[in-house]
Amino acid sequence: MAKYQPYSRGELRRLRVAWLSRNRLLVMGLAVGAGCVVALEALSFVLVVPGTPLKWWLLGAAQASTVAALLHLVDTGFLVHERDALRQVRGAWGEENTRSELQRAKRKRLIWGWVDSIRLAAGDLDHVAVTRHGGLVVIDSKWRSQATDVVEMSKSAARVKTRAEGVARSILTSERAARHRAKINPVTVTPVVVLWGALQHDVPDGACIDGIAFVGGRNFVAWLRSLDGDRVDKAAAADIIRKLEGFRADVRQSIATR
Repeated sequence: MAKYQPYSRGELRRLRVAWLSRNRLLVMGLAVGAGCVVALEALSFVLVVPGTPLKWWLLGAAQASTVAALLHLVDTGFLVHERDALRQVRGAWGEENTRSELQRAKRKRLIWGWVDSIRLAAGDLDHVAVTRHGGLVVIDSKWRSQATDVVEMSKSAARVKTRAEGVARSILTSERAARHRAKINPVTVTPVVVLWGALQHDVPDGACIDGIAFVGGRNFVAWLRSLDGDRVDKAAAADIIRKLEGFRADVRQSIATR
C-alpha cells in the first residue's frame, strides 16, 4: 500500500509554506534573535558555570529549549493568523483516527483493505474501504468539538454522497461491467461520515441524514461489523484496490504535470 499522506496534511503544509514566505522577514528576525540567545547561553556557561560533568549537558539542554521555543512561537503564529490552518489540522486528525480504526477493522477481518486520499472532480475521498460483506464504503472524516446544525450536516451528507457516486461512475465502471457479464450483482458503494472530537459521543446509533449514515469514530468498527450486503471475495477485493490505487496515482501525476 502506498505511503499514507492525508489530503489535509498536504494542504496544511502548503498553507505553512505560503505563510512563511509572506512573513519571512519576521521569521528571519526571530531566528537571528534566537541565535543571539544561544550564543549568550554558550558564553555564560563557559565563563560562569564551573567545570562539572553536567556543564555541557546543561548547555545543550538550554540551547535546545531556545530552539524549541522559537519553533513553537513560529508555529503558534501560523495557526493563529492563518484562517484555514486549524480546520486543516482538525481534518488531518479525523483522517488519521479513521485510518487507525480501519487498521483495527482489517485485523478483525471485517475489511480486505482500503485506499486513502483519492482526488475526484467533486472533491477528495478520505478513504475507500473494501469490506468482506458490505461492498465498498466511501468514508468522509470530520472532527467536531460541538454540535453543528442540520444544514451543515446535510451539506456534508450531500458531498459524501456525490463523491461516492463519483467512485461508482469513474472508478468502478469496468468492475461493474465485468460483473454484469458474469451475471453477478455489482458491488454497492455505501457512503458514511465518521465523526471525531467531542461530538462523536453525542451521535446516536443509526444516525442518518439524507440517506447518509453518521457514525461516531469509536463506533466505526462496530458499524462495519454490522454491514450485511454484497460479499466481496479476496480476488475481487485485490482487483478493486489495484484500480483505486491506479486511479489515485493517475490523478496525482496529472496534478504534478500541470
